[in-house]
Amino acid sequence: MSDVLVLIYCIIFISENIEGNPLRYASHELDSKYFLEPLVTEDFPTVIGQAPKIPHIIHQTYKNEFIPNKYIPFIKSFVKYNANWTYMFWTDASARKFISDRYPDFLPVWDNYAEPINRADALRYFVLYEYGGVYADLDFECLRPLDRVTMKYTAVFPLEPFEHAVFRLRIPFCVNNAIMMAQPKHSFLRHIVYTISSFRPMKGTLDVAGPIFVTTQYMLYNNFSVGEFYKVAEDHQGSSPYHYKGRLHETDPRAVYVPNTHYFMNTLSENWFSKSYWHYRRVCSNLDPTSGTLERKACNEFKAREDRSEHDHFRFTYTRHHWFFTHNTLNFLPDVTRYTNIQKIVPKLVSYT
Repeated sequence: MSDVLVLIYCIIFISENIEGNPLRYASHELDSKYFLEPLVTEDFPTVIGQAPKIPHIIHQTYKNEFIPNKYIPFIKSFVKYNANWTYMFWTDASARKFISDRYPDFLPVWDNYAEPINRADALRYFVLYEYGGVYADLDFECLRPLDRVTMKYTAVFPLEPFEHAVFRLRIPFCVNNAIMMAQPKHSFLRHIVYTISSFRPMKGTLDVAGPIFVTTQYMLYNNFSVGEFYKVAEDHQGSSPYHYKGRLHETDPRAVYVPNTHYFMNTLSENWFSKSYWHYRRVCSNLDPTSGTLERKACNEFKAREDRSEHDHFRFTYTRHHWFFTHNTLNFLPDVTRYTNIQKIVPKLVSYT
């Protein structure tokens, strides 16, 4: 545990500087030096004519079966575009029964989590490890059929928007846990479910079982050194972000594919970013030769985001995150006046019994 903490603290506090900051670019060398991912010009990588590597199962969860009505259009969007998929819904009760039945050694940790969000975070890893498929928070909207993204890779873990990682967390990237997909028993998920207990004592929600936890596990799984957290991939190809991703080829069955944020995490959190928008506009307007590498790159991503038309911005996007922060009661309760039973929204759903 001490080695992991040292790694986390080093990640948070390391910084570096570069000189120059061209806003226009025409080569991979310049792109990777001044941006965090390439511009997407084609659809998600796939292969044709084979069975999917990731099962066609959608997993979603809420504390009980009565869903705030604001989520109904988003839930229906997954059913609409993936009509032949299995839809599995999880409540607090069915989740605990699942853990008790399938992972009884983890049940004491489950029952002793300090916050409900810790259990909600943990559940998604165990469910994907057991069944495979796609997990998505209720505030995600599906924009296109997901079949294409299940064909080439055995695990797909999108990143948070880079502006979140750099401006909020001061790190070069952060693996999200609000939408993820994998085949059952994937070795990365195995790594997660067998290490998650050790992180229960961590103080921050993001560290216990949330995105910082997943990012740390991604680094440990890929044997990152602290320096490699900031490293740019030397053999970069395709649309994936520029950061170093370990030694496994992206199509290796054990690998975790990290897609361009354009495909699944293409919006900023208005709840957090709107409060900081003008501050970071000012920061990005006042860059100078002493500004850090991450700050420069994030500002370039921010500028590129603002300059894109809506058509270009969502051209190949599969899911849109609306950032409702369902775990934060104070944020969403004032807007919720009615609830609907999930059985009425998705009559053919599958529940764990």
